[in-house]
Amino acid sequence: MLDWRTHEGLDIASSLGTKVLATAAGTVSEVYDDELMGTTVVIDHGNDLTSTYCNLDQVLVAEGDTVETGTAIATVGATAIAESNMGSHLHLETAVDGVVVDPAEYLPQR
Repeated sequence: MLDWRTHEGLDIASSLGTKVLATAAGTVSEVYDDELMGTTVVIDHGNDLTSTYCNLDQVLVAEGDTVETGTAIATVGATAIAESNMGSHLHLETAVDGVVVDPAEYLPQR
């Protein structure tokens, strides 16, 4: 049986070990290892907005930690089996009230 799926996140090419920064202030609500997406950190930003960072290596935060925009939360790894053929990258998902939205709309402007 073949199971083909696309995801609703954003893959950002990055070198292994690159620091992953919080896109906005919030509280770390989950840190876990996902079977397909690898080491994962979820941040609750309030107002029903969450960001999920996957394919991580070294996690620098713990559940319950408060972070600011730009806080280093982890490093880019190679833990997402589902995306192992894509090269080194960060997988980022953003949701509002549990509905996945385009993460690019919520990234800080430079």
